[in-house]
Parts: sequence; C-alpha cells; structure tokens
Amino acid sequence: MNDLPISLFLSSRAIDLTHVITESMPTWEEGQGFSQKQTHFADVDGYAIHQLTFKKAGIGTHFDSAAHFFQGKRYVHEYPTAELISPAAVINVTQQSERDRDYQVTQQDIINWEKTHGSIQNGSFVIANTGWSKYWNDPKKFIGLDEKKVRHFPGWGQEAAQYLLDKGVRGLGIDVASIDAGNNNTFGAHHVFLKADKYLVENINIGTENSNTLPDVGATIFILPIPIENGSEAPARIIAYA
Repeated sequence: MNDLPISLFLSSRAIDLTHVITESMPTWEEGQGFSQKQTHFADVDGYAIHQLTFKKAGIGTHFDSAAHFFQGKRYVHEYPTAELISPAAVINVTQQSERDRDYQVTQQDIINWEKTHGSIQNGSFVIANTGWSKYWNDPKKFIGLDEKKVRHFPGWGQEAAQYLLDKGVRGLGIDVASIDAGNNNTFGAHHVFLKADKYLVENINIGTENSNTLPDVGATIFILPIPIENGSEAPARIIAYA
C-alpha cells in the first residue's frame, strides 16, 4: 500500500468521514469535551490565534492506540503510515441497530457480508455502519445515557472482533462513541484488537448523506491521527477514496 497509483485519486471520489470538532459535540461524559478561545485577531494584531483545550484526546472522530488499554503496546505516534492506509470494508447493521440500540455486530453479520462480497482481505480496515451518525447533533440520543447512567448505542461484539483479527484485519472502526456497545462494560472488542497491537477508530462520520457514504467494498481509507508522542488516543482525520 506504500505506492498508491495516481489513478486512485484521479478516478475516485474523495470522502471525508470526520466529524467537525465543536464545543457542543457528543462526549463520553459531560465536561470531557473541547473548547477554544481566540487570543489574537487579524484586524487588531495582524493575525488570528486560537487557544485550544481538549479535556481528553479521545473525542470527536478519534484513534485508539494499543497503549490505550495495554502497557507496553504502541502509542499513537508509533503506527507507520503503511498500516494507516488500507482497503475498507463496511458492515451495514443499521436495521439491526434501529431495532436494538444495544446491538452488537455478530460473526454471522460478517459471514453474511462475505457471502455477497467475498472474504475480507488481510490488511483491511473494517467499519460497522450502525446508522448512529445521524444522531451526532443530538448528544443525548447519540450517547443514550439512561437514568442509571448506562449508555445505549450499538457496538462490535467480541466474537466478531476476534473473527476479523484472525483474518488479518489491521484496524476496526465504528460510527459511535466506542467500539464496544454502550452498555458493555467489559470492552471485549477493545481488548481483542488492542492486545494484538492493532488500532481502533471511533465516531466515524458515515452514511448520513451522499457526501460521506462508502460502498461496502472497494474503497481505500486513510486513517490520519495527530501523531501525539506517547499518546494513547488522538483526534483523527479519516478520508476515503471510492
């Protein structure tokens, strides 16, 4: 994947799968978000400068390194570019998630996908499209926190994650706030991929409008986290060509 043909860019549509970082975006907990303050103004100082504050790195569309869960595994800056450019596969579970907001993607979902599209390639990046991006501008709905402080949104099941890891998938993505379902406090899918020194991407902006829909197969995806030294997580720009 190091030598991408120029034809990829000339004949394909660029798709931005990144949510804009705002002060009002959904976050895992209140107070863990982002704020900015303008300190210099172009009409006064000759240039504009903004002071940015991230209460935590894992907000918005973001990258989880293996060090997020496991000491001694790779930090964000240690993943080479060659591992961050991959064929993309999209597993659509929007109908299942609409029926059950705690839905976990199953191994059978993947097998059903493969019956149509063929076996998932070694070195792929696989995304679960749950349809949750449509709730991004409604943080309460997106996170689904109930009166018992339990979150409700879909995620990857541990068995499905293991199935993909065994196929040589290098990264796992989803359009919700966690790879694991909101009510899953064991974080099984996280453990499967991060223990193997792979990576995860959460809050991918996918499927809500024509400009950011991806085909189930055939796209090339670029995972571009901010390379924070010794960072366990980082905001990321996610771009695909399809």
